[in-house]
Amino acid sequence: MTTKPKNINQTLGFFSITVGWTLMILFYSIYLVVIDGRAKESQVIISWSGLFTYIAWAIFIIAPLNLIDNRNHIFKPYLFPFISAIYAGIVFVILVGGIFRNLELVEMFIPFAISEGFLFGLCYSILLQNQRLSNLLINRPTLKIIPFLSPVIFLTFFLWVLPTCFPSQVFRFMPDEIQDKIFVKAITKFKVGDDFRKLRAEVPGYFDDWRNTSDGGVNAFGPLIDYKIRVKDDTIKELEVTVK
Repeated sequence: MTTKPKNINQTLGFFSITVGWTLMILFYSIYLVVIDGRAKESQVIISWSGLFTYIAWAIFIIAPLNLIDNRNHIFKPYLFPFISAIYAGIVFVILVGGIFRNLELVEMFIPFAISEGFLFGLCYSILLQNQRLSNLLINRPTLKIIPFLSPVIFLTFFLWVLPTCFPSQVFRFMPDEIQDKIFVKAITKFKVGDDFRKLRAEVPGYFDDWRNTSDGGVNAFGPLIDYKIRVKDDTIKELEVTVK
């Protein structure tokens, strides 16, 4: 591995921190689905974790990446992910603990901060040793815009492409707002006499809180839709929908 220009280190580092943040969000969504059935209120975590991730990048990561020679053995894939995981935990305690002064909050989310740090370190150490990639970024500097657009690219894929193309498959893992949009599109396709099991299949987990048998009903009011539904023997007997 040869010495790389500092701007290449920053490009690879920024992309790596985005990869770590994105994977952490995915893991957190899976965690919420496992413990709660759906990734409710994950939008708050996406927003706040993104804010603190890039604040941490600007304050605690840019300078060390500039100061430490990238040929240093600490950047080896078998070592750097563990160093960056510990560093991420320390930075998380400083930022979040210092701002909110809430030990319970720190204890709740520090595993995700550590996992993000590990994933960042793994990605960065692997990319750093890819000389072909570094040469490409050096010879074609305009390509460096892609890593710096990676947060937008990843969020667009996760929050728009996936729910648009595979709504029922990703429904449980989406934030509340996107789940609501998927639900509106799903329920407006149904009418009295349709099989309720098909609606449940399109929005898995949505009706689990109020219905455990083949009969039941609910009146619901929300920011996007008001609806009333009654079901008997897995058949929709009454359905009133008002889309706002």
